Amino acid sequence: MLTGKRNMHFMVGFMVLCIFVISMRSSSAHHGGVSTAFGPGAPIETASPLALGKGNFLLYEKFEYVPFEHKGHADPENIDTFTFFNTLVGYGFTDALSVYAILPVAIKEQDSLGTSSGLGDLGFIFQYGFKYGERDGIRGLYGYGPEDSYGAEYSTDDLKMALQAGFSVPTGETSNRDNNGNIFDMGMQPGFDAPTFMFGFVASKMIFPHFTLTGDTSLTTFTEHNDGKPGNEIRFNIAGGYEIYEKKNGFLSRLDIIAETNMLHLTKDQDEANETDDATGGTILYLSPGLRATFGKHVSIGMLIKLPTWKDLNNESEQQGAEGLEEYRAVVTCSISF
Repeated sequence: MLTGKRNMHFMVGFMVLCIFVISMRSSSAHHGGVSTAFGPGAPIETASPLALGKGNFLLYEKFEYVPFEHKGHADPENIDTFTFFNTLVGYGFTDALSVYAILPVAIKEQDSLGTSSGLGDLGFIFQYGFKYGERDGIRGLYGYGPEDSYGAEYSTDDLKMALQAGFSVPTGETSNRDNNGNIFDMGMQPGFDAPTFMFGFVASKMIFPHFTLTGDTSLTTFTEHNDGKPGNEIRFNIAGGYEIYEKKNGFLSRLDIIAETNMLHLTKDQDEANETDDATGGTILYLSPGLRATFGKHVSIGMLIKLPTWKDLNNESEQQGAEGLEEYRAVVTCSISF
C-alpha cells in the first residue's frame, strides 16, 4: 500500500505537470463544458476516472446558469445570461474503455438584441481507465477490470487514472439573428461552425477514509471558421470529496461535500483576417463548493456554485460577457447508470 507521504508526492508531481501544461498556448468559448463526473463521491466540474464497466449505459444531464456582470462600455448591448443544457449518453465498451456522446443546447440572452438559442455541436469523448495498484503481490499499471466499474466498492490501494480524447462536429446553430435582423456574433451562437479537439488526463485516490482527492487537466483546441478562430482552452481542476453520510440500503445511500478549485486559461481569439482580438482571453480561478447525493446504487445528483475568485484578463476594461466576468455559475447534474 502507498504511504501517505508517497500519496502526497504523487499529487504534488501531478499538480506540477498540470501547471506546466497550463503554460502552453490556449480562449474564451462561452459554452458550458461537460465533465465525466458521475457516481458516488465523484466531483462535479472536475472530471472523474470512474469507469462505466463493460455493457453499462449512462444517462447524464448537466444544467448550467450563468449571469454576467453588466459594464457601462457595453451598454445597451450587455450580454445578460447564458443557460446550457448538456445531455450525455455513455456506454462501456470494455471495463476500461467508456465512450460518451454529448448533445448541448444553449440559450444566450443579450440586452436589447434578444435571445439566441438552439442546438450546439455534437461531441464525443473517449475515456480509457487504468490504475497503479496491487495484483498478486506485484505493483504496477493495470487496465480497469470489473472491480473498477460504477457500483463496485472503491479500492483504497489503487491510484485510479484515465486518459481522455474527444472532438466535436459543427452541427450546431450558427446563423441566429438578433432583434435588428443581424446575425449574432459567433460568441452568441449555440454552435462553433468548426470542429474542436480535446485531450485530457484524470487521477483520483482515496487519501484517507471518506476523503477522495481528484485532479484533471485538459486542452481544447478550436479550428478556424469563416469568422475567425476562438482561442484554445486549458482547464486545471482539483476536487476534494468528503463523505458525510452513508446508508447502503437507504433511499439516500450517500451524501458527499465537494470542494473544487477550477482554473481556466484562455488565449486570444482571432478574427477572419487572422488578427488577434486583444480584448479576449486571460486566466480565471474559480472556487466551487458543492454537494453530491447518491440514491440507491445508480442515481446521482450534483450541485455546485462556481465563484470567480481571481482573474487576469487581457484588457479587462474592454471585456464583457466572458469567462471571469460572471456573477457566478450555478451547476446541477443528474446521472443514471444501468
